[in-house]
Amino acid sequence: MVSATAALLLAAAAATGGERQVTHRVWLLAGVPDADTVTALRGANVRGFCLPSGKVTLGDGVSHFEADVPSDLGALSGATIHVVVWVEGELRRSGDAARFAVQLAAIEGKVGTSGSLILASRRWGEGLATFATQVAGKVRRQVELALPLGELVAHFPKRGLKGVQPVALCFGNPEALALPSSTTRDDREGLDALDARGISYRAGIVVLPRVTPPPGPAGAALGLLTRPGVSAYQPGSGGDVFVLQRSLDWGGTLVSPGQRIEVTAYDTARYHRDLGWVLRPARAGLEGWDTVGLPAPEPTIGLSREALIDYLRGGGPAPAPVVETTWSGNTLGLALANPTPHASAVSSTGNWVELQVVPGQVADVRMGDFNGLEFGRLEGGTLRSTVLREASVLRFYLTFVAPRGKTGGAAVTFVARPSQPRARWGVRLGDGRDVAGEAIVELRPL
Repeated sequence: MVSATAALLLAAAAATGGERQVTHRVWLLAGVPDADTVTALRGANVRGFCLPSGKVTLGDGVSHFEADVPSDLGALSGATIHVVVWVEGELRRSGDAARFAVQLAAIEGKVGTSGSLILASRRWGEGLATFATQVAGKVRRQVELALPLGELVAHFPKRGLKGVQPVALCFGNPEALALPSSTTRDDREGLDALDARGISYRAGIVVLPRVTPPPGPAGAALGLLTRPGVSAYQPGSGGDVFVLQRSLDWGGTLVSPGQRIEVTAYDTARYHRDLGWVLRPARAGLEGWDTVGLPAPEPTIGLSREALIDYLRGGGPAPAPVVETTWSGNTLGLALANPTPHASAVSSTGNWVELQVVPGQVADVRMGDFNGLEFGRLEGGTLRSTVLREASVLRFYLTFVAPRGKTGGAAVTFVARPSQPRARWGVRLGDGRDVAGEAIVELRPL
């Protein structure tokens, strides 16, 4: 089962060699969550929280630190807090590490000193490397330098930087943080190259979505866009495009007909795949992985907070569709439910539920809330379209299998009740895999 695979993958993170354990941290890019969320994450073996606390701008012999620490850190009480400071400015300049260390000390009363200092940047600079090394000699904590993996492989010294551990931002959805895009092949080969240097490092997977225009403050989910009559779906080169066919309340923002909503989502299946590439094969230098960005709670686009926590507890990474049927005389009502927080990919033909029938038995079919309907016959495992009276398969398509969602309203009227109809479902996952299952339609009176 897929869920068992998820549990085995996470168990593999327990150790990569000897007694050294690979640890997991979460970056809190949207602020501090509630105490229940923190407790759930810690219970799912999250060993630290990376808290954005400001930015430092480098210049020639100067550095200007603007602290921005959340006012209420009560939910993180007892947890290890790693301080994230974004580095900007002239990265060919080394700034003033001594002054920065003094400025940083001013916030340590709030964030503590048990965690590391993560200097994060979107690009490399020789001054950045010098600044990080000098800071490492002046602060009372581990210093890490977070950069896109491609920048680290191209520029980070092969023998490392004294007192500085690199964090490779790779896989996931880096464009959501304005980081350069990369292919999964580039990231796999880049991690191999970094590991071959014999230095310790961490890997960070960006899990945030990229949505244009972004939904309003109330939040929104992909299921809003994939309902029949709401939008026309167009697969895009970097994500999914939805052209609205009617006005839509997009998280509190009204979007007009004809407007495009572009979505690059990241889901549990892709997280599972990417984490597998980070953890396997066992990498000698890997100290752990970071989930960069705590997903928003439902409703949201892509990976939700509930889905992440469920996965870290061994659930997912795929939805678990349930075919629901009801009889009314000779009419069979059909629905597909997904009780899990995990979703499918958006696909025109990859998500479906079908009913296997005897040709000539069906009198009428209603599509209901599904996005499409096809009559066909299975020939060599392939569905070949035909007319209703000759069909042995009725396939109902869904553009999207939503988390904790249900699509219904379909109805099939038979000339007479069939002896033993069977149902099947298929789901396209975010990592490109197709999974399928079967269900027996019980013949029972209402």
